[in-house]
Amino acid sequence: MTIGDRIRLARQNKKLNQQELSDKSGVAYKSLSRYELGTTIPPADTLKAIADALGVSADALLNDENVQIKDTELLKKFQIIQDMNDKTKDVVTTFLDLVIRDFKARQAYNSK
Repeated sequence: MTIGDRIRLARQNKKLNQQELSDKSGVAYKSLSRYELGTTIPPADTLKAIADALGVSADALLNDENVQIKDTELLKKFQIIQDMNDKTKDVVTTFLDLVIRDFKARQAYNSK
């Protein structure tokens, strides 16, 4: 996962759009867009401004240590889900809950 991916994910978790993060951080909208796309890497002072605006450490934006999903295909799918509207997210979450419940039930049954 790139710095741009981590910036985008942190922004989405705070439910901010790029313009709102731009306004909050003082970083130009076009620059922020380039950072998220991964076409450029923000300098240290800019990264700090973005991190402060997001309420995270600059280190969190630099490192993958906080990422628990190691399956990159699954992570890509969850990133897409984050961009969906709340109603669609609820449908996906309900479906995932059902699949997980069934998986756990099968595991419990097979362990007896």
